[in-house]
Amino acid sequence: MERVANRRPPWFWWFLALILATCFSALCWSLCISIFNNPEIPRNYEILKKLERLPVPRSYTSQTAPKHPANSAPTLRKSYLVFTPPELSTINRSLLHSYLTNFREKTFSSYLKGTYRVTNTRKLTKDDFITDGFAVQMRAFTQADEYSEPSPYPVIAEIIFPTPYSDSHKGFHKGDMLELGITPHFASLLHVSKLSQTNDDTIIVITAVSLASKLRPPHAGPFDLIAPKEVNLEAELPLFKN
Repeated sequence: MERVANRRPPWFWWFLALILATCFSALCWSLCISIFNNPEIPRNYEILKKLERLPVPRSYTSQTAPKHPANSAPTLRKSYLVFTPPELSTINRSLLHSYLTNFREKTFSSYLKGTYRVTNTRKLTKDDFITDGFAVQMRAFTQADEYSEPSPYPVIAEIIFPTPYSDSHKGFHKGDMLELGITPHFASLLHVSKLSQTNDDTIIVITAVSLASKLRPPHAGPFDLIAPKEVNLEAELPLFKN
């Protein structure tokens, strides 16, 4: 072995060291780019947090809010009912990526629109995706035609309102009928799941986060919404388990 090593010209080892250093440098750059470009992965998010380079969701106004399309409950259900759990997981990762990167990419992003009835409300906790604020759970209602009464539709929506005024959830009462639109709610899609029923009428469960800057509940005064500085990627969605 020593004779073989001695036959190598001196520059060979320098050349080998240069190649190894170049490969190591390329690997490090690729890893760094992957971490910064994919903050929705919990490991990457924690690394960015330690480096104090977390992406911070923006606060928007009605003029600066992202230009998403707005989709009704029937459109959302038709769109997502066909996807398998692994496919929904990929979609949810894309939705989370869009939110964390301030909608730099927004392949699946959309706002909720249509008639919904409030079924539950609660404050957010440290175990939730966004820890300050409250959430409102609603059931979609649709009309078969202009002469019929609105009836329940198999879509459940829950909207997260990030705000320091968490008691504002008391301004939403169970049974309230809300007409969601782009404005004033700016309820941007964040997560989609399916809830199987015994009658095969699968319910689509939508989680959205409000991008509004100010909102007035039906039974209280207006309150300000503030985008979170951090999120909890270990939290489970949807928020309501019933």
